[in-house]
Amino acid sequence: MPVPAVDPEIQTLLDTADTGVFPVYGLDEVLADPQRYALLRARPGTPVDDQVTVRDLDIPGPGGQLRLRVYRPDTPEDLPMILYVHGGAYTYGSPEAEEGRSLRYARDVRAVVVSVDYRLAPEHPYPAAADDAYAALTWIAANPAELGGDPARIAVAGGSAGGNIAASTALRARDQAGPRLLFQSLTYPSVDGSLTSASAREFTDTPVLNRAALELAVRYYAKDSHADPYAFPSRAADLSGLPPTYIAVAEIDPLRDEGLDYAARLSAAGVTTELVQVPGAVHGFDLLFPQARSSERNLADQVRALREALHR
Repeated sequence: MPVPAVDPEIQTLLDTADTGVFPVYGLDEVLADPQRYALLRARPGTPVDDQVTVRDLDIPGPGGQLRLRVYRPDTPEDLPMILYVHGGAYTYGSPEAEEGRSLRYARDVRAVVVSVDYRLAPEHPYPAAADDAYAALTWIAANPAELGGDPARIAVAGGSAGGNIAASTALRARDQAGPRLLFQSLTYPSVDGSLTSASAREFTDTPVLNRAALELAVRYYAKDSHADPYAFPSRAADLSGLPPTYIAVAEIDPLRDEGLDYAARLSAAGVTTELVQVPGAVHGFDLLFPQARSSERNLADQVRALREALHR
């Protein structure tokens, strides 16, 4: 089956992007190259938003001090809280790397966004990242006064690897009588790990995320834990009782069908689920090219879904 055509605007941006250490093709080569890989893990500078205050705080975590980056609109009222989990193939990334999305959520959802700087594979394979995210969730629910947040209105959100870890966090909160979540927002999530879906088999050389990079990422993260539902939530036998969910997938992405299947299973389990497939989009399109029209529409959709869930 031929790969669908990339959205013309995104294709132009792919062709002309000054990507530096993050290439739009051949990420698998970067993950295997120690010097480029080290650069990929570097934290970029902080964008400025005069409506949002940004600060870091450290909390006790399963592996030692755990950094949280907090984004709060400048208002005295207690606000809903969003635990945000950045992506990065389980192996790179940071709260700063996805600062634009966190700032947008804080400003337009009107929420306290808490982005967790979880431990990265391969040095820290599963369950390190999942444990860190769950520790962050339980901390923010127990310490809302530190954040000016409302513990009765909490959501989790993330994209790609972060979408997996966010979904794992929601599953764990359900199973372990953890904080009650009102919502989860998952963008092109990596929730299966078997790489047996039709899109994972067919989209072997797609931009940004190809089959080889995906295989490396899953191996670095999961090792022998593929069947553990907290490593890959689609392995859970029962998805009932999870919070209402928004899932966005990119049409030209090896992870596409994992997201589609997870949305179908959530819906079948009685979970209110909204699914969006972005035509002609590639993995990470909205983070790499936020200026694209499809990126702006998708981010506005995420904001709308979160705002409706948290401000009823």
